[in-house]
Amino acid sequence: MKIHAVPLTSQDFSPFGQVLMAEKDVPERKPWAARIDNLRPDAQANVTYMSLEPDHYPVEVTALERHRFSHQLFVPLTDTIHLVIVCLSLADGNPDLASARAFHASEGQSVNYNANVWHAPRMVIHKPGSFVMIRWDAGTADDTQFLTLPHPLVVTAPDSSSQV
Repeated sequence: MKIHAVPLTSQDFSPFGQVLMAEKDVPERKPWAARIDNLRPDAQANVTYMSLEPDHYPVEVTALERHRFSHQLFVPLTDTIHLVIVCLSLADGNPDLASARAFHASEGQSVNYNANVWHAPRMVIHKPGSFVMIRWDAGTADDTQFLTLPHPLVVTAPDSSSQV
């Protein structure tokens, strides 16, 4: 299945979570900008630092993951450009590949996945990048569910006209 990446916007990403970024005409402080729900009383905040080597378009995604009980926030450091691939969950918990979307995130755009949203592992585009990740974990198999896809999702680059 092929998916064309598009520039990340708050509106387009809203079914999957929240985008945090500086915007024109927005107050400097924006409370309640993202949800960080913890649906398990035994889970604790897990703050993780990660540094990644870049991928290049077209990108092949062979696996997805989800966190049924926690939101997951990725805050890019410096000028990290990243690829965000998401899809919703079906009633049986499997990924709804028909809802799959790919977003090309520019510097300064943080992504907060809603609980139970399937997504590709974190990927940076063009050059190495670093993130701080925040998620609620209990140290059990329920923290993260992984799924190997029977056929890869192939993500192509945004149009050059999209100024990415």
